[in-house]
Amino acid sequence: MKKSRKRPTALIVEDNEHVIYLLEFMLEREGFRVTSCTDGREAADFIAASKPVDVVLLDLVLPYRDGFEILSQIRGDKKWRDVPVVVLSARTMERDVVRGLEAGANDYVGKPYNPRELLARVKRHMHDGDAMGA
Repeated sequence: MKKSRKRPTALIVEDNEHVIYLLEFMLEREGFRVTSCTDGREAADFIAASKPVDVVLLDLVLPYRDGFEILSQIRGDKKWRDVPVVVLSARTMERDVVRGLEAGANDYVGKPYNPRELLARVKRHMHDGDAMGA
């Protein structure tokens, strides 16, 4: 009997419902179980109360708590600190990208983004490929 593979999990932290819908569709089609949070407070509560996901897609401009605060929370949490975080942001000036990467993001993708490129980046950052069945 074949051992079934664990479906990879993703957390989307994004305040735009249309973007959430597209990201969920893209990731679920690739086999991910997806959880979405629409503001920083909801994301902070989820991170504090839940076991880590395999990857986080994080917008920087959010209500209540911004993406930098969420990134800081992730990197400061023993359980979550090694979770890959891909920032998705319309803030694409060099200083914003550098700030995001220096804050601990594994990658930084500007909006609008190419879905195939984003998916390739997400897969690249998954822990040693195990969750993607590689």
